[in-house]
Amino acid sequence: MNSRIHQSSYDEIIEKHWPEGVKKTRQRVAIYRVLYASAEPLSAAEIYNSLEKDSADEPYAFSTIYRNLLAFEKAGIVTKNVLSTEDNALYELKKETHKHYAVCLSCHKKFPIKSCPLHEITHDLEKDLPDFKVTGHQLEIYGYCNECANQVQLKQ
Repeated sequence: MNSRIHQSSYDEIIEKHWPEGVKKTRQRVAIYRVLYASAEPLSAAEIYNSLEKDSADEPYAFSTIYRNLLAFEKAGIVTKNVLSTEDNALYELKKETHKHYAVCLSCHKKFPIKSCPLHEITHDLEKDLPDFKVTGHQLEIYGYCNECANQVQLKQ
């Protein structure tokens, strides 16, 4: 694992956040660690590649990764998003606050937006739609990161 967190720290984090009733397996703990160490949401393929690279002696089946992500989603451990610039769903650990992203149209790098501009709109919607309970929302901002913007300008 390419992380600055010590093994015992991971064990404490996992123990503290592991949901009741979800079986703790070697594969699930490994997937959790990859998600925990990531600063941005990951696709199942990215998680698979990370696990294959970091634990070459313990092979993983892609279907195992996907099944465990579905179990995590049902248990409320992860958030699953499908960004319109991505072909696959992206997963990240559920935290106390949710995140939105600005996505580069060229390199597809994701930049977290520090605050949620939709909270006020959600409250207004609940007033406008009294027969509708808002349970979530998603926001994506598109553009070019500085590196890609410079490349686009060079081509023009």
